[in-house]
Amino acid sequence: MKVLFNASVVLAGLRSKKGASGELLRLVTINKIDGLISQIIFEKIVRHSHKLGLDSKSVKSKILSIFVKNIVKSPQEKTVNIYSLKVSDPGDAHVLATYKEENCDALVTLDKKHLLILQGKIKGINIFSPGEFLVSKFR
Repeated sequence: MKVLFNASVVLAGLRSKKGASGELLRLVTINKIDGLISQIIFEKIVRHSHKLGLDSKSVKSKILSIFVKNIVKSPQEKTVNIYSLKVSDPGDAHVLATYKEENCDALVTLDKKHLLILQGKIKGINIFSPGEFLVSKFR
């Protein structure tokens, strides 16, 4: 199962291994989930790591160890443009575009305001919170 991680989930999982986000990162490291992030998401994680009191250098190292070969290139502009019409914040269109271009099976996010509200509204895109994903796929 190919799962796209939004930056919010990776940051939450790095901050606390006890929650659903941390568990999902653990499942990626033991190859139970084929987790991936885009270069844009990678950069956003590093850029926002200080907000959670995390050191950006150690965050880079952790991300690279978790998503070893699964940091994919940024999506094509034409795909981003298609999804910019489907999201309330065009800045999130790259997430959906990456999902489509990488043929993902699921997107996990903590973004309630812009992405989780799209659950069931965009054909072919399966959006979950980390907890919902764990319950639906691993229990």
